[in-house]
Amino acid sequence: MLGAFAVGQGTDLGTIRGVVSDPSGSVVPQVTIEVADAATGALRESKSNAQGEYEVFGLRSGTYKVTANSAGFASAVIDNVVVRGSSVVGVNFTLKLSSAEEKVEVIGGAPEINTENSTIANTISSRAVIDLPRDTRDVYSFLYLNPNITQADTNGDFKFVGAQSYGASFSLDGQRSNGGIFGDPTQSEPSLEAVDEVNVLSNNYSAEYGGIANVRITTKRGGSQYHGSMFYNNKNSALAAWTLQDQIGKANFAPSALAPKYPNPAFNINDLGGSVGGPIPKLKDSWIFAAYERDYNVAPVYIQSNRVAHPLLYTGNFSQLDPSVMPDVPSGIVLTPQEIAADTYQGAGQLFTQIPSRLLNPTVQNLINKYFPHIGISAPIDPLSGRVGGEYQTSLPGRDTVDLGTLRLDHDFSETDHVYVIYNTSAETSATSPVVAPYTGLGLTQNNRQNHTVGLSYTRVFRPNLVNEARGGFNKQNLLRHSNTTLQGFLSGVGFSSSDLAAYASTVGPFAMATFGHAAINFSGSFANFTNGGRNTYRPMSQALTTFGDTLTWVRNAHSLKFGADFVRNWAIDGFALNRGNPRGAITYTVPATCNSCSPVDTFAEFLLGLPATSASYVLKPRPAMDVHNWEQGFFLQDDWKLTSHMTLNLGLRYDLITPFTDRNDLLVNFSPTLPNPNGNAGVFIIPSNRTLPYLDTRIANYGYLTAAQAHVGRGLVNMDTHDIAPRLGFAWALGDKSVIRAGYGWFYPTSAAQGIRDAIATNPFNQGATARLTLEGWPGFQGQQGISPVTGGTIAGFGNTVTANAVPVNLHEPRIQQYNVTFERQVGWQGTLRLSYLGTHMGGLIAGRDLNELPPSNNGFGTTTGDGVTPCTPDNGDCALSPADLARYPFPVIGENLLTYGNFAHGKSNAFQTQFERRYKKGLLLNFSYTYLDQKSTIGDTANSSLGSVPYDVFSPNTDYAHDGFVAQHRFVAYGVYDLPVGRQRALGKGMSRWLDEIVGGWQTPFNLFIKSGTPYTPYWICDNCDPVFPGNIGSSSVDAVGDFNFPDFRPTIINGHFYTGQSGSSATIWNGAAFGVPPVGADLFSNAAVAKRNILMGPSLWGVNLGVHKNFRVNERVAVNFGADVDNIFNHPLLAPDLSNGGNVGSGGFASVGDFFLDTTPPPQPGAQPGVTINTNPAAGRVIYNPAFGQLIASYDQEGVSARREIRLRLRITF
Repeated sequence: MLGAFAVGQGTDLGTIRGVVSDPSGSVVPQVTIEVADAATGALRESKSNAQGEYEVFGLRSGTYKVTANSAGFASAVIDNVVVRGSSVVGVNFTLKLSSAEEKVEVIGGAPEINTENSTIANTISSRAVIDLPRDTRDVYSFLYLNPNITQADTNGDFKFVGAQSYGASFSLDGQRSNGGIFGDPTQSEPSLEAVDEVNVLSNNYSAEYGGIANVRITTKRGGSQYHGSMFYNNKNSALAAWTLQDQIGKANFAPSALAPKYPNPAFNINDLGGSVGGPIPKLKDSWIFAAYERDYNVAPVYIQSNRVAHPLLYTGNFSQLDPSVMPDVPSGIVLTPQEIAADTYQGAGQLFTQIPSRLLNPTVQNLINKYFPHIGISAPIDPLSGRVGGEYQTSLPGRDTVDLGTLRLDHDFSETDHVYVIYNTSAETSATSPVVAPYTGLGLTQNNRQNHTVGLSYTRVFRPNLVNEARGGFNKQNLLRHSNTTLQGFLSGVGFSSSDLAAYASTVGPFAMATFGHAAINFSGSFANFTNGGRNTYRPMSQALTTFGDTLTWVRNAHSLKFGADFVRNWAIDGFALNRGNPRGAITYTVPATCNSCSPVDTFAEFLLGLPATSASYVLKPRPAMDVHNWEQGFFLQDDWKLTSHMTLNLGLRYDLITPFTDRNDLLVNFSPTLPNPNGNAGVFIIPSNRTLPYLDTRIANYGYLTAAQAHVGRGLVNMDTHDIAPRLGFAWALGDKSVIRAGYGWFYPTSAAQGIRDAIATNPFNQGATARLTLEGWPGFQGQQGISPVTGGTIAGFGNTVTANAVPVNLHEPRIQQYNVTFERQVGWQGTLRLSYLGTHMGGLIAGRDLNELPPSNNGFGTTTGDGVTPCTPDNGDCALSPADLARYPFPVIGENLLTYGNFAHGKSNAFQTQFERRYKKGLLLNFSYTYLDQKSTIGDTANSSLGSVPYDVFSPNTDYAHDGFVAQHRFVAYGVYDLPVGRQRALGKGMSRWLDEIVGGWQTPFNLFIKSGTPYTPYWICDNCDPVFPGNIGSSSVDAVGDFNFPDFRPTIINGHFYTGQSGSSATIWNGAAFGVPPVGADLFSNAAVAKRNILMGPSLWGVNLGVHKNFRVNERVAVNFGADVDNIFNHPLLAPDLSNGGNVGSGGFASVGDFFLDTTPPPQPGAQPGVTINTNPAAGRVIYNPAFGQLIASYDQEGVSARREIRLRLRITF
C-alpha cells in the first residue's frame, strides 16, 4: 500500500468490429470495410476474414461512417457510428445481393448496446457537459451523474460502488492525471469547452486498465471545417437564495456596535472563454483545436470571534475592567510612586489599571499594531474578560482566479501513421481563508498553482490486422500554499535587530527563518491564540508523473489480441511533515503561580511588558519537505475471442509491479515489533540509511535502530508487493440485434499514493518537539536588552518517556477487489437502451490499523496517579501521568500510545441491482435515468483519502464492526437530460413561421439534472474532555476510534432504548434522540458490553436536488448561433441537510453525530497500593455529562453531488460558429 499505485493508464483509442453475412446468414469473407472519420474525412480500411469478421482499431473518439463493399453485393453504409474513448463498438452488416451497383444506407446507425464485452461503462458527451446545469465548472463534478459514483466525505470527492472512496485511475487524453500525494485527480483538467467526453469504466473492464474504476477525459479535436465558441457566465449573490445556516444566523443575530447588521454572504463568479478548431492551413492532413477559459470569483472572507482582546488593552489600559480581573503588577516590575498612585488600582501598587507607556515593550507594540485587529476604542468591552463585547466581525477581500488552456494537434503522416499531441495547462491564484483568525494583519493564506500536462500518441497500422500505439507524456503540478511573510520578515518587521534575529535563529535554525510563517503566541484561554498558521503556513505540494506506454493489437482469426505495458515515474513533494509541531517557535503565557487576582488577563499584561513566557516550544531537528518517488510498471494481455457471430469471450490478465516510495533525503522511520534490536530492547526502529541520523530523535537512536540494508528491506522501508496479479474474464452473448446478455469476473487493485507513507513513516517520527521553561528570555527591548528572543534561554524540560512512530509491516499487500456482474441490455422504444445489472464485489484484504500498545480493557487503573503509581490524580487538573508500572504494561514502552500498525485484516462486500435507461442525443432529446439499490457493508471505516486504513473500534475483535459502509445510500436515483423544444424554423414544428415569431417562440432548450438518494449512515460517539492518559477501560491509548475517521479518541455510547429516531424532519428538525444513548462503559466491558452501539447504526436524512436550465438559441446565419439563458442550481431551494465529514458530520465536539461530552473521574483504589479506577458521574447535577443539543439537528445545508446548498442562478451567453 505504501508504494503501490495500480498503473491504470492504457489507451484512449477505440475499436469498430463486426461480422458480415449474406441474406441467408452465411458469413461473407474478403469484404472491404472502409471507416471514415466524420470530423476529418480520414479513411481506414480492413477486410473481413474467413469467418466474416472484421476489426478496425486505434480509432480516435468521434463519429464514423462504415461502408462494406463486396463483388456481387450492394454496398452497405452505416452512418453515425459513435466511438467513445477505449470503447468497442459492434457494427454488423447483412449484405443484399445485387446485379448492379446499389447503395444501401442504414439510417438507424450502429446498435446502441454493447455486444462485445462485459464492461459496465458510461459516457457523458460534450453536449451534456456544455448544456447541463451544474454548481461548478469542474469537469469532475459530472462524475456524480454516473450511477456507480456517489459523493464521499465532501462535495468534490467520490465514493465508488463496490469499493472505498479511493483507488480509481484518472487520465486525460490517455495521460494519467492522478496526483502523487493523495492519488486523487490533479487539477490538470481542461475547460468544459474542450471536453469531448467523460468516460467511466466502472466494472469488469479490460485487463488493459487498472484501478478499481477508470475515469477517462477526452478532449475535442479539430476537423475539416472551422468551428468555435465564445462564452460568458455570471453567478452572484444577488441572484442567490440564502443558505439555511445564514437564515438561522440572521434570525438569531443581535446587532451590536461592532456588527450593526448581519454580514451579507456575497459572491460574484465570472467565467469567460472560447474555443476554435479546424484544419491547419498549408499543412495537409493536420488539424488543430485550442480552448481557453478564465474563472474568477470575488467574495469577502468573513472573520468572526468572541475572544478578541479589546483595543484598550493593546496599550495596557485595564481601567474598564472589573477589579477582580485586573492584572497583577508582576514581581520585578518597579513602579515610581507617581505610577503607583495613577496606574494601579486604588493606588495599592498590586493591580494595573494602566501599564505606564515606558514599560510597554516596543517590539510587542509593533506586533500588535501590525497584526492585531484594528478596532475603535469605543467598541463595547466585557469588563469580566477584557474581550470585545459581543462578537467581533470583519471581512477581508477574498479572491480566486483560475485559467485553463488546451492545445491539441492531430496529424496523419499517411493512411497508416497517425499522431496527436495535446497540451493542457491551468493556473490558479487564490486567497480564501485567513492565515490565523481573528488576526487580520496576517492576511489570507496564498495558494499558487500551475499545472502542465503533455500527452503524445503515435499509432502505426502495420497491416489491417496489426496496429501499434505508443504513447507517453508528463503531468506536473506545482502548488505552494503559504502565509504572507517569512519568519525572518515577520520578526524584523516588528523590530528585531540583527542580533535579536541571530538569537532567535540559534534556537529554531536557519531553515525555519527562511520559510514562510511566524512565531506562535498562546494566551492560555484568555484571548484568541496567535497560532502558527497550521500545516499550510508554508506547504509545497508539487507532484509529477512521467509516463510511457505501448499497446499492440493483433487480430488473428477469431481472436482480437492486445498486448501492452505502461511505465510511470511518480514524484511528489509535500510540506505537511516539515510543519509538524512548532518549527518556527511557539511561546505560552500562563497565569502566574503567585498572584493577587490570578486573572486570565495576567497573561496579556505579561505579553505587553515583553516579559519572558512561561514556556517556549520548538523543534530541535526540523526536517525538510517529504520528497519521494517511485516506479510503476503494468503489463497486460487481453483476448477478445469471437466464439460465434453472437458470442464473444473476454479473457485478460494484468500484472502490476510497483516499487515502494523512497525519500530523496532518506527521511523515513519505520518500527518493527519482531526484528532483533542491537541494544536488546523489544522491537527496533528501521531507517533507510545513516543519512537519516541527523534528523533522528536521540531517543530513537538510543533505543536501537537498523538500516534498511541490515533489515533486508529497501530504502522505502517496505517490500515491493509482487502479488498484484489481476485475471479478468467475461462474455457478451448477443440475442439478435437488439438484446445482449453480458457477464464478467475480475480482480482489481486500488490506487494509492505517497500520503500513505507521509502520515505513517515520514511525519510522526520527525520534528519531535522540545519545551523550554524557566528562565526564558523576554522580547527584544525588555528592560533595554538586545540580542535576545522569547524562544531563547530556559531549561529544556525532560523529553518524557515516549516518542511517536508507526509500525508498518514490510510485507503489507494491496487490497484485492473482486468484481462480478451479470447484465441484460436491450434496445427499447424512444431510440433508447435499457440496462438491468447485478453488480457484486468482494473487498478482501482491506488495510486497517491498530495500536500495538493499546491494552485490553480492564478494571485495573492505568494512568490514574500523578506518576508515582499511588497518589490519585485529578484528570481535570492535567496532573495524571504514567508511572513506571504503567509504562511496563506497554509491550513497547519507548513509543507509548499510538504505536499504530497495519494489516490486511478488514473486508467488505457489496451487492447492487441497477437499472439504467439511456437515449443519446437525437432529434433534440437526450435522456439518462438510473436507479441503484445497494447493500454494501465492510468492517472498517472509509477514511476518504489514500492513507493507510483506519482503526476499528475494538481492535481485539475487528469483525464486530461489520456494518453499512460509509457514504453509501441504499437507494439512489440519478437523471439528466437535454430537451430542445420542437418549435421553431429549425425544429419539427413551425418550419414556416415568420422570423420575428421564431425569435420569440423558437429555439428554446431545457436541460436538467437531478438526484434522489436515501440517507447515508452515521456512527454516534462521545467526546472525552479530560482523557489522556486516563481512558475508559484503562486501555492506555488515544487511538480508540468510534467512527473510523482518525479523529480519535472518541467512544461509542451504550444504547438505553431503541427509540433512535424522533420522527421529525425538515429544516431545524432534530431527527435523532440523544436520550436513547448513554455514556460508554469504563471498565473491562468497554467493547464487549452488549449495549455498546455498533458502527453506522444511524441513518441520516434523505436528499434530493434539481438543477434546471432555460436556454434560448438565436440563429444569426447558417454558421453563427447565439445561445442565451440561465441555469438554476437547486431550483426548488431544497436544503440538502446531510452534513459531510468536513462540516461536522463526525468530527469533534458538537458534531452532527456527537452525542455529547463527558469527563472522567478517578475512584478510590480498590485496595491499598493499587491504582485508582475510573468512572463517569452521570448525575445531571454534577455536570460531568453534557449532551450535545446539535446531535442529529438539521441546521445547515451542504453542496451535494453537483447541486448547490441553496438556489443559485448562473446567467450564460454562448456564441458558436
